[in-house]
Amino acid sequence: MTGTARTAERARPGRGALRTLGAAAAGVAALLALQTTPAGAAEVTMAEPYTGMDTCPVGSALLTQADNRQVGCVHTTIGSGSFSIGDYTVPVGSPMEIDFGFRWSAAGPRADTGTSRPNIYDTAPATDGLLEAPVTEAPLPGLSNFWPGVTSADVKVEPAGDIKNFTPLAAGSQYPIFELPIKLKIEHPLLGPKCYVGTNSNPIVLQAIAPNRPQLSQVLDPNGHPTVTLRMLDGQLTDSDFAIPGASRCGLLALGESNWIVNSLFDLPSASGNSISFDDVDVAISIDSSLQSLTAALNDARG
Repeated sequence: MTGTARTAERARPGRGALRTLGAAAAGVAALLALQTTPAGAAEVTMAEPYTGMDTCPVGSALLTQADNRQVGCVHTTIGSGSFSIGDYTVPVGSPMEIDFGFRWSAAGPRADTGTSRPNIYDTAPATDGLLEAPVTEAPLPGLSNFWPGVTSADVKVEPAGDIKNFTPLAAGSQYPIFELPIKLKIEHPLLGPKCYVGTNSNPIVLQAIAPNRPQLSQVLDPNGHPTVTLRMLDGQLTDSDFAIPGASRCGLLALGESNWIVNSLFDLPSASGNSISFDDVDVAISIDSSLQSLTAALNDARG
């Protein structure tokens, strides 16, 4: 699972594009920041060590398959980070939360990190969505952000598919922990309601590695269930080189008439030179060989 080789050379946005944007209303789109679809249901208080796992998809088609060998839930909190498009960098909206369920099938797929063969898990998003994070304001590159909302834009991340190839015990190697397809919705009055960078069919694909082994601890279920929770604290996830596709459906008519503005400012599509770093990453992974006992453990933890 290595990223696609990228050789395209990036050109910096021309001054003409910036002047055109300023004349057009100074603002139009900036990229990046992270937020997601709001949660659809009220959060349930869960006792430790299952805090944040109230929407684990234990009833999903994936976790109820008959050939499961292991099933579990993941709750991840990302405390800080940054997203770079070439030389342009904005902070990641934080805290960001990523929640999903997983299973390891009887086929027993494993990765090869060079020094170990950790399990590779299939995943299903939480019942209220995969991602949640606050918006970060992204000022327009090359202009002073003297008028927030005009000389800047908000961008929120939306999933463009499920997390794939979840391999948590690959931490500390160059093997990706997961593959996550995303799309970025750019929010600005001049770009209309459907302006995106990335789509479900042509997403931004993050292949994040955990270059350093995080602090790891194991917590047994407090009510006697066989479910075990692994905690990984103060970790870091990075992807140092991924592609970003061009803008789509930007403009008041949502026909793409303003795609060129976003593409000119950020030199999109971009085949290389883009990176992301998630810092202060805390992960709780609750795992069991039985869906029945996992579900019982979660039910007992509900407040």
